[in-house]
Amino acid sequence: MSAQADAKNYAWSGGKCRVPMWMGGCPAGFCGEPANGPQLPREVLCRERGWQRGDAPYCHGPCCPNHGGPKDGDPILFQDGQTPRGYVMWCAVWSDFENLQESPAGFDGNANVAIQNLRAASAVAA
Repeated sequence: MSAQADAKNYAWSGGKCRVPMWMGGCPAGFCGEPANGPQLPREVLCRERGWQRGDAPYCHGPCCPNHGGPKDGDPILFQDGQTPRGYVMWCAVWSDFENLQESPAGFDGNANVAIQNLRAASAVAA
């Protein structure tokens, strides 16, 4: 099944976990567990969950919490352009995100700061 069939066409969408599974050194499909969004950046997994740099498997697309995806109620992060210095710009949103006019969001070149900016924007909106 394709990634488009598993998830909506939004960067923050969930679906089924796309982490590849292996058996006997051969591909054996994908994890398939429910996913709330894309895999969190390494710096967030290290800070928020205490993971080491190499703990998370690579996942392109939705990712379950066991493989480094966001848990229910946690911010969802996705790449959204570049900073003025050319680094990745992160956008942090909540799972009920609709668009930038109606929903709070946080942006920064550092994923942890983007989460802080989202929480600050949510506090102002409340």
